[in-house]
Amino acid sequence: MKWKQRMKKLLEDKGWYLAFGLCLAAVAVSGWLFVKSLGSTDDELAAPEAVQAAVLPTLANKQELNRPEAESPVHPNHPSVPDVPVTEDTEAPAPETEPAPAKPGAVLCRPAEGELLQPYSMDKLAYNPTTRDWRTHPGMDIAAPEGSEVKAVAEGTVLSVYEDELLGQTVTVEHAGGYVTHYSNLAPETAVTAGDRVSPGQVLGTVGKTALGEVGIPSHLHFAVYKNNVPQDPELYLAG
Repeated sequence: MKWKQRMKKLLEDKGWYLAFGLCLAAVAVSGWLFVKSLGSTDDELAAPEAVQAAVLPTLANKQELNRPEAESPVHPNHPSVPDVPVTEDTEAPAPETEPAPAKPGAVLCRPAEGELLQPYSMDKLAYNPTTRDWRTHPGMDIAAPEGSEVKAVAEGTVLSVYEDELLGQTVTVEHAGGYVTHYSNLAPETAVTAGDRVSPGQVLGTVGKTALGEVGIPSHLHFAVYKNNVPQDPELYLAG
């Protein structure tokens, strides 16, 4: 108890000395810290190049890593085309060939037996000794004596029997597939009429002298083949 009373009395008598000393110590410490802070600031401000040298390479490397890979330029008018491997085994496709013309019947027999006098000629002009000029020829002229039989080349139906101004007495037979065969320069009397069904080799009539447009050549049968009203080369359709 006496110790506490002595300390109390000492603080009351000498307390202002202690307070004053503590204030001086605080001022000294603050001054020292202020001076130290000024020195550190001068050091930091004195070395900006060193800071840049240490920081800038790092930033440059970081930007280089984040930069997207350069894309190869593609001209808008020349789009890229994927490479197609070419090997020695690659062969060019074979050119398409036109199919052989369909025939008006399963078996085509010849309408008359004899030599060819005038061939089919629609792609170029042929000389006509009767009219003495050059013109197309939509059929073929088969040499045959007057009165010889003329036969149907395939199964069909007689479409018409009429007198043509240039080709004379004519019989037409309609076949499957849009084909029609024409038999001209016949004798006036025929063996069939329109609407008759005929079979291959059936007699239609006989060779005559009624074709005024072809009287300048020997006795013959004028034979023609049409498909959908377009003339065809008869020799492509006849067997033998």
